[in-house]
Amino acid sequence: MGNSPARAVTDLLNPFTVFTALYAAAALSLSGLPGALLYLVAELLAAASVAGCVLLLRHRGLAGNFWLSGRAERPLPAAFLLAAFAALLTVLVVLDAPGELLRLTLSMGLASAAVALLTLRWKVSAHCTVAGHAAAAGLLVFGAWGLPFAALLPVVIWARLALGAHTPAQALAGAGTGAGAALMLMI
Repeated sequence: MGNSPARAVTDLLNPFTVFTALYAAAALSLSGLPGALLYLVAELLAAASVAGCVLLLRHRGLAGNFWLSGRAERPLPAAFLLAAFAALLTVLVVLDAPGELLRLTLSMGLASAAVALLTLRWKVSAHCTVAGHAAAAGLLVFGAWGLPFAALLPVVIWARLALGAHTPAQALAGAGTGAGAALMLMI
């Protein structure tokens, strides 16, 4: 199972890469190259800080794998993630980023917060949350050009189910939470 196609999809289409791709595309389309690079550096620093938190937890034996498969492993990194989203939003406001980029970031942060709260009681797929958000937000921001983001969603759901990482309900709850947050704030 370690080298399966589902594992490769899970590793490639992870929450960090999917959100960063959507964010970078939105930043570029909304603000041009100089602004987009500045906004992207801010997002990459936020993502790197969250990844660093998870790696530190793994190093200390407090997390079994990078994707935090155990529900009990998720609260501290989730709190760190939410703080990183708050910091990123603050930077975007200070930099006078386009409103649509702010709403994109805020909606992903709110979806993350909702999933973090749900996961205190019931494990929800973070992979599917971000893919659901990217599907809806990609279509809202880019119209038909957002179809590649929408096409990722069924692939991510398949991979999470094929690995046995989530039940169909957990995958769909994540996807619906992500898409719902995008629809609430991006329309």
